[in-house]
Amino acid sequence: MSLELSGLQGHAPIGFMAAVGLLRIAPAGTRLAWHPATQVAELHGIDRDALLAHLLRHMAGRANAPELQLADDVRKFSVSAFRAAYDMAPEPVASWVRAWWREDGGKDGNAAPTDLCLTGGPQRMIKMARELAADLNPARKKGADKRVQAKFEEALFGPWRYEDNCASWGWDPVTLRMGAFTSDAPTSMKKEGVAGAYWLAWESLPMFPCVPGKGTLGFEFHPRAWTWATWATPLDVHAVAALLRQPKEAQALGGRRYRSGIVFAGQFQYLEPASVV
Repeated sequence: MSLELSGLQGHAPIGFMAAVGLLRIAPAGTRLAWHPATQVAELHGIDRDALLAHLLRHMAGRANAPELQLADDVRKFSVSAFRAAYDMAPEPVASWVRAWWREDGGKDGNAAPTDLCLTGGPQRMIKMARELAADLNPARKKGADKRVQAKFEEALFGPWRYEDNCASWGWDPVTLRMGAFTSDAPTSMKKEGVAGAYWLAWESLPMFPCVPGKGTLGFEFHPRAWTWATWATPLDVHAVAALLRQPKEAQALGGRRYRSGIVFAGQFQYLEPASVV
């Protein structure tokens, strides 16, 4: 059983992250692959209706998850708070702590935040996730389940309409707004995003932990860029986690490697459109 996810494309950082996040929260036995020609995600082991029903169950009360209460932001989180959070956190909360911070490399007594924190100014990375999860709660009000299902259908199967007032944390190159090319200041403009896709991308973060002494898995620093690899052989979440640590093996699995640079737009950072490595 194979389900084509035409909305999720492996050559785009946001599409790759959303597919990996989807696999991480999917039922056991689900596997992910990428079409070798189109780089469109393919999910194995679950059909469309079961997948959408699973996502609705997953989102019920998701905004109240323990990890989303640890802080509002990953910036300026003290080393002592990091140690306390990690020592007390059970799995899977600990996987989020590892994704958001590492003890070394920070400043002024703070833990170093994930390199995937591209937010700036008044944005608060974890608070933004709490708010998005609350918005995607199918039990929020009468009829919300149909709206939330439609958001995930848009994310998974496209087309992406960019009609949602939510930010991509800088992971979607399409949302880059350079002040020199907009009539208004980017900070004053209404956000235009894809809520379902952005939430699934958020769910991928535990797959990209902070590595002590190095930074977030997949990051390069001279110049700054994020790299990832796709694969054509269907893999479960454990095999994908292993491959993400050995991306050079992707070619043997029919995949490709990509690199996305990072550009500043005022106080904010964005991943650029990717190139093949």
